Amino acid sequence: MRIADPRCLFAAALAAGCLLPHLARAQAIPAGAWDLKLGFSYLATSGNSKTSSSSADLAFNRAWRAWSVEGSANGVTATKRQRRTAESYNAQARAKRRLRKRLQITLGLRWERNRFAGLAGRQTADLSVLWEIRDTPGWKLRALGGLSLGREEPRGNRPPSDSFGGLLQLSGDARLSGTTTCDGQVTFFPDFEDFADYRLQGHLGLQAALSPHLGLRLGYDLKFDHDPVPGFGTTDASTTASLVVQLGRKAE
Repeated sequence: MRIADPRCLFAAALAAGCLLPHLARAQAIPAGAWDLKLGFSYLATSGNSKTSSSSADLAFNRAWRAWSVEGSANGVTATKRQRRTAESYNAQARAKRRLRKRLQITLGLRWERNRFAGLAGRQTADLSVLWEIRDTPGWKLRALGGLSLGREEPRGNRPPSDSFGGLLQLSGDARLSGTTTCDGQVTFFPDFEDFADYRLQGHLGLQAALSPHLGLRLGYDLKFDHDPVPGFGTTDASTTASLVVQLGRKAE
């Protein structure tokens, strides 16, 4: 018996995930909690050295009784003597449906671009299960695992390539004091068609509140690609310090 192409099966699963809200039984959805964070940083020098760098971050969360959505985006650019020396952008969004107290099914979309790593664009869609290992006011720990479809577009004349793989992620955040929090995340992207072509992404952040809606944030991001675009390195890292504006509303 011939087994169907796993990409077709996964595409069908993604379609089912998109249609699930319309197929579910209608219910009253109360106004939920939401949270919005905007971060900005800029540095410029003149005289003997002429350099500039800037970064911007956005994070959004919205929760209802059973559903929730979250999204984030950030970009980093740097120039030296009016010549671009770094440029990296990425964005992601995730819809979640609670199945049990600590278990959710999720649908995620990712996009990233880093021309200095040979990447004109990379898009990834995943269907995953989220397990809330621990959820207390002091600290939270979550694990995410599922299947993914990806498309990578290298710079130059290299043809784009498609991949079928997985996603494994461990993330958490903790309150260090009344005004200081930290968060971290490690994500592993295996390729089921080429096990040598895997990627790792890590993030670590520390934020201190200056007022109820203003904070200072330090962030460190690390990306590792075991099989990068030919001619480019395997590892990219960035460190940012930014001023964060935070808005939000508690669940009604």
